[in-house]
Amino acid sequence: MAQRIFVLVFVAYAWFFGGAGWNQSVNFDLARAIVERGTIAIDAYATNTGDVSRVQGHVFSNKPPGVSFLAVVPYAVLYAIERASGVDPRSTFILIINLWLVTVAVCATSGALIASVIYLYARREVGATPFNSVVVVLVIAFGTYLFAYSTVLFMHVPNALFLLLAFTWARTRPVAAGIAAGAALLCNYVSAPAVLVLLWYGGRRNAIRFIAGAAPMAIALMVYQAVAFGSPFRTSVETTDPRFLDRGAWLGVLGLPDPRVLWEILIGRFRGLFYLSPVLAYAIAGIVVMIRRRAMRRELIAIGAIAAAFLLITASFNGWHGGSAIGPRYLLPIVPLLAVPMLFAVSLWRPLFLFLAAISVTVNLLVVAVNPLPSAGIPDPIGTYIVPLFVTGRLPASIPREPLWSWKVMLGPVSVNRVAPDEPYPYIRHAPGSAEGSWASFNLGEIVAHESRASILPIALWILFGSVWLARSAATSDP
Repeated sequence: MAQRIFVLVFVAYAWFFGGAGWNQSVNFDLARAIVERGTIAIDAYATNTGDVSRVQGHVFSNKPPGVSFLAVVPYAVLYAIERASGVDPRSTFILIINLWLVTVAVCATSGALIASVIYLYARREVGATPFNSVVVVLVIAFGTYLFAYSTVLFMHVPNALFLLLAFTWARTRPVAAGIAAGAALLCNYVSAPAVLVLLWYGGRRNAIRFIAGAAPMAIALMVYQAVAFGSPFRTSVETTDPRFLDRGAWLGVLGLPDPRVLWEILIGRFRGLFYLSPVLAYAIAGIVVMIRRRAMRRELIAIGAIAAAFLLITASFNGWHGGSAIGPRYLLPIVPLLAVPMLFAVSLWRPLFLFLAAISVTVNLLVVAVNPLPSAGIPDPIGTYIVPLFVTGRLPASIPREPLWSWKVMLGPVSVNRVAPDEPYPYIRHAPGSAEGSWASFNLGEIVAHESRASILPIALWILFGSVWLARSAATSDP
């Protein structure tokens, strides 16, 4: 069953490509620099992104290097094939295809593995029925913004996978858990408190082996920082563009937690987790059930502590909104962990669960189809951006048309991100209506029905019938 889940989810994630942007491009640029030039400086590619750190005359990524390191292997294979075939890997169309394939290899694969790991954990550790396990997995996979971020080269989905693996292995495979936890830290500095929680969760007997597993990843991170920023303890955050930093803030970005930000990242229309995926309310119900039953108390404490750490850090962060993004992207690593309490509540008020699941899946499918990264300047990205674009191909009059790079006013019902990997903003190098801009983001259905709503019909049917088949198979299987 876990293999079937992987195939269903992987095909759906790989079908969509959310396009380029500062974050995606800088992660891709570091992989390109390593493969093409044997360096971690991205001087040769700096004109296509603003997410940079400048140190001693060189330009570096202002992100942790983990995702780029993961991208090196698939990109090295593509680069070697293209060079041997006489294809120019610097041409715009080849860059678009390469970025899509690297995103599939790194993020779509990570997202599909998350779905399979949740299922296995649900069956083996929670003792959930096959049917309930499949239902919760499908809701997490298609009803949350795990879907959206599996189509763009951001750090959050691989980070979520590594933390989930570290959690599932901490008490039984501590060395592997340590490796996964170290990889999570290599992808995302904010994982540090979660790694400490997982060290506690694994228990005293496993602590040394957990640390031994994590140590090589921590050393790799320190070596990278020493080479790039002059000290093993100096992060890319401290050396980033000064416009991203606040005077007096810790590391230039962290202050005191803001209750208004907590409200916005949980409930608000701008970045609210439960607004984007109301079905996740069942995770809260599941926590109540677990507390009442005194079930998996150590696991619940670990999940709660990890979630609290991500919430508090995000609420303290000056860039908590995530720029061009959907949902509270810095909270994404905790979403797979919410599957555990959800398993305890999925049978409660089943009609309500199905209703909330249907809303969540529909909204998140529309996000992926239109643009997984709406501008931070749009206060209600679902109601005033995603839905109007998909339904009419136009935006409400209340959305200003300028400046283009701020509002992402790129029209059409699907795949509206027009930023190519060789430009920092839409239409800087490629004019409106150009082939490069039109294919800067896409879904595979557009090969037949370009820029048409019909392009998502095949994958919508794949998700629907595949989910029904898996659920029916699970319902009739031996528990």
